[in-house]
Amino acid sequence: MTLRQFQIFTVLAEELHFGRAAEKLHLAQPALSNHIKALEYDLGVTLFHRTTRRVRLTAAGEAFLPEALATIAQAEAAVRITRAMGETGADTLKLGGVDSATAGLLPSVIRSFRLARPEVALKVFEMLSGPAFNMLESQALDIAFVRKPPHVDHLSSRHLMSEPVMVALPAQHPKARQHSISTADIREEQLVMSSRASRPILFDVIMDYLRNRDVTPNILQEATERHMIIAMVASGLGISLVPKWVSNFRREDVVFLPLDDGGPAVEVHAVWRTGEQLQTVHDFLSFLPSVTQP
Repeated sequence: MTLRQFQIFTVLAEELHFGRAAEKLHLAQPALSNHIKALEYDLGVTLFHRTTRRVRLTAAGEAFLPEALATIAQAEAAVRITRAMGETGADTLKLGGVDSATAGLLPSVIRSFRLARPEVALKVFEMLSGPAFNMLESQALDIAFVRKPPHVDHLSSRHLMSEPVMVALPAQHPKARQHSISTADIREEQLVMSSRASRPILFDVIMDYLRNRDVTPNILQEATERHMIIAMVASGLGISLVPKWVSNFRREDVVFLPLDDGGPAVEVHAVWRTGEQLQTVHDFLSFLPSVTQP
């Protein structure tokens, strides 16, 4: 399987028409068909039902689509990050990690740091915990922000925050005026969620929380981007469980409520190389909080 095949599959899944997809991809239609057949052969499943009048995704195709989109997004992010890394200089501090840090925690920290050290350029990249660990070890990052602390001697860490998961509902939802949401409320709802491929730790935390309360989640739709999840909630397709920082979007058509038992929490840890010699790393760490509670 190749990334190009994933891209071809997602375009055809969007168009559901071989001619239009081929035109959009600048491919001959037989070549597009051959790519799809090769992908289906490698996967051992049929991804599309094809008739002379209609093309539609099979159940396997529906399941594969969010994973393919997440894979493409991660590959594109890797390219952007790698290119950006090549542009950094000696006075550049490279930060990267999970969205709760890059979008939720870091903006205020960066503002304070820049006032104190205006000569230091900052590069900030959003990525999953696994790639952040890898890039830290390869020195492509100076500080990583991850969900779980490392358990190796060559990396040091500090617990920064435990962030609660909240429920996002359409503003017109009957329960939107409540003070909190119960797991019984969730049992009755369809969910819009991040896919496990795009947010594996968050996905597992939420699923474990629901399973431990005998709730079988009814996941209607998966998405990779937060703004898409919130847009689908706003349109009334379902509710979602998201980290608290997402409530900073402050949309009038979406309400964010806590779970009545406090709900699950996701953590953020700052990680750096043990024995780091770069003084700017230690300077930036001094601006970070320790175990901030919501």
